[in-house]
Amino acid sequence: MDITIKGERYSSADLKLLIGEDEVLEPKPHILLLAKILRNPMRLPWFLKDICGLCLNDDDLKELRLALIRVQVDAELRMNQDIQRYQQRRYVTQVVEILQFNELLLAPKEHVEEAEME
Repeated sequence: MDITIKGERYSSADLKLLIGEDEVLEPKPHILLLAKILRNPMRLPWFLKDICGLCLNDDDLKELRLALIRVQVDAELRMNQDIQRYQQRRYVTQVVEILQFNELLLAPKEHVEEAEME
């Protein structure tokens, strides 16, 4: 099911996932931007300027990070349903997270060899 906000159509399932609630009230612009990108991940390059231009306060940054993590976790859980779709969604959120936070919170940790630790 889709929701129309200011003339744009968004997936209600994506908005619910991004905000972490079962009811979509008034998503903030950065959440709508993510929803727009998730709708068509192949358009990510066209949204890089918008992503880099986000000026968010601390609360919005926390909200953004949680939204990105929710999508990454959801993608991992659903990977067997449609591997291409969920790999693209995970990639989109990882790019946004790197651009906004300079790191991936859920990045795989490199294994340190015991010999290197000595």
